[in-house]
Amino acid sequence: MMLSFLMALLTVPADSLAPAPRSERNEVLREVEVAAIRRMKDVGLEKTELDTTVLHQNIALSMADILTRHSSLFIKQYGRATESTAEFRGTSPSHTQVLWNGMKINSPMLGTVDFSTIPAYFIDQASLFHGASSLAVTGGGLGGAVDLRTLPLYDSGWGLQYVQGVGSYDTYDQFLRLTYGNERWSTSTRVVYSTSDNDFRYTNYDKMVDERDADGTIVRSYHPTERNRSGYFDDIHVLQDVYYRDGRNNRFGAQVWYAHSLRGLPFLSVDYKDDLTFTNEQNQHTVRGVLSWDHTGNDWNTGVRMGVVSQRMAYDYFTRRQEVKSIVTQSRSRSHTAYVQGTSDWMPADNWLFTASASVYYNHVRSRDLSPFHMGDNYCRGRLEEALSLSAKWRPVDRLSLSALLRQECYANDLVPPIPALYIDYQIHRPWGLVLKASVARNYRYPTMDDLYFLPGGNPDLRPERGVTYDGGLEMLRQGRCYTLKGNITAFDSYITDWILWTPNAKGFWQPSNVKKVHNYGLEAHFEGEMRVGSDWTLAASGNFSYTPSLNRGEELSGADASYGKQLCYVPRTSANVAARVQWRSWLLAYQWTHYGERFTTTSNEVNYITGRLLPYYMSDVTLEKRFQWRWMHASVKAAVYNILGTEYVTVLARPMAGRHFEIFLELKPQWKRRK
Repeated sequence: MMLSFLMALLTVPADSLAPAPRSERNEVLREVEVAAIRRMKDVGLEKTELDTTVLHQNIALSMADILTRHSSLFIKQYGRATESTAEFRGTSPSHTQVLWNGMKINSPMLGTVDFSTIPAYFIDQASLFHGASSLAVTGGGLGGAVDLRTLPLYDSGWGLQYVQGVGSYDTYDQFLRLTYGNERWSTSTRVVYSTSDNDFRYTNYDKMVDERDADGTIVRSYHPTERNRSGYFDDIHVLQDVYYRDGRNNRFGAQVWYAHSLRGLPFLSVDYKDDLTFTNEQNQHTVRGVLSWDHTGNDWNTGVRMGVVSQRMAYDYFTRRQEVKSIVTQSRSRSHTAYVQGTSDWMPADNWLFTASASVYYNHVRSRDLSPFHMGDNYCRGRLEEALSLSAKWRPVDRLSLSALLRQECYANDLVPPIPALYIDYQIHRPWGLVLKASVARNYRYPTMDDLYFLPGGNPDLRPERGVTYDGGLEMLRQGRCYTLKGNITAFDSYITDWILWTPNAKGFWQPSNVKKVHNYGLEAHFEGEMRVGSDWTLAASGNFSYTPSLNRGEELSGADASYGKQLCYVPRTSANVAARVQWRSWLLAYQWTHYGERFTTTSNEVNYITGRLLPYYMSDVTLEKRFQWRWMHASVKAAVYNILGTEYVTVLARPMAGRHFEIFLELKPQWKRRK
């Protein structure tokens, strides 16, 4: 993967009138890291950078909540604090590759990432690479890639931040960060602890209760009000990162992230079981660690990263009657990933940039079920994954930039065909920063360990999924004395063949096979704007819109198969969100609006029965914050109201979501004397 920090030092602003002198390159290019200017490393890329303010504005949100409110991705949520996966452009969650500080963290078993287990408080930089642009950081992202990073703070002295949140359903959130930095060292310790009964009330439209008179005649029927059963959670995260600069253009870094999550899995709204008798629970331990070395030179940059991911997951489903425990499912799984990567960048001239990257991953998975009903449902497998990436970027004239990339990947003993990509952008109007972009790429995604080896059902004969993506768009950047406007619009066209789908077979269990061809196309749009009015007022707004038909073009499985040409299940054609912020002196008012269009629950898009589709919905959140500053302390009080209009909605069939609820936060930041 390309190292973001190192590449920033080698980039050249797209709107510079003349190349900077070689002797001045390092000083000029350091500013590019924070300036919204086209960089050579971003040639032709469809890339969305989430603002740091967005990541840390509401500290209790997970990355699932952040992506729902501030991106064009569809986040498929099974309920509050339950599994939440991201889908780019109508693809599946396994087509979204996720990196943390350069290391892929997708589960080697399932190929997905649960974004509800990633606190936004732990992320300092989040970049979304759409479609073909994902090849700039990793392979396998047929839909796209999400790059998450922690960054060093070199402020002198000590820093402390503590936030306490109290909310509905006995929800308690606590956040602590301790930092220290000087000209050489930067260290940060972050802790998040969240717990909640999560027993919100909802109207259950999947059940009907009849009220009868003394003669047994039904006098009225109504939908009952129920509580979310078995929805509790108890999560703790600890993140430690350390950086050191030796004064000779070397930077060393280490990040370690431990997470423990204990979650009750909520019962379906069609489930009549009693949560006092039935237990449905998931217990997960995860450790992630990355070591890095980066060297910056005049023409060469070199970096090496190595890391590990170890995850242990337990799922238990059992009943207890009169002190007798009956186990239905007792699933246990362990997965381990070891990773090493080397990257080198060479800039022989101001208009050329070459990058080479090589990585090796080793994944090992052990999965088993200890219950008497699933004896033999286990496997133990390991797999080596290697990748080599070469890219060249060239700016022949001031306004035109070209890029070519070639990846070669190998899974176990299978060599994937070469993966090429071409990118181009052209600046058509300098004052408004109007840039035309286009790209075309081929991509592959290899089956996951569960796809190949899960018992019963794994299919070792699966072929890799293949995709071709075409992107074209226009982006704009306009900066004035007291305002900033930024936006882009992109059209895309994607074809995926050998789509892997799990379907029931004649033996009575589910099995994956290469059955589908999918055509995804549509539009994505993003805008940001900020205006300062006088010395006291700041107005800001941002928004996203996507139109994503995702159609099945595969062969019919049978004469009764009505799925051809229909929208894929749980993929909305339209989605949108808007965020607005008004700041006056020490007061901050923020409003968030989110919309998802209808989603079908059957491959035939059947709407003649009530469960055939999920209705569109609109969500509104409001936060109000007051900040205080004293010589010895900075503090703030914030009130957040989620789903303020009380919208009743679901994102997955029979999985109720919370209505109107609130949380209040108190933040304290002691101010110690710091060296200048």
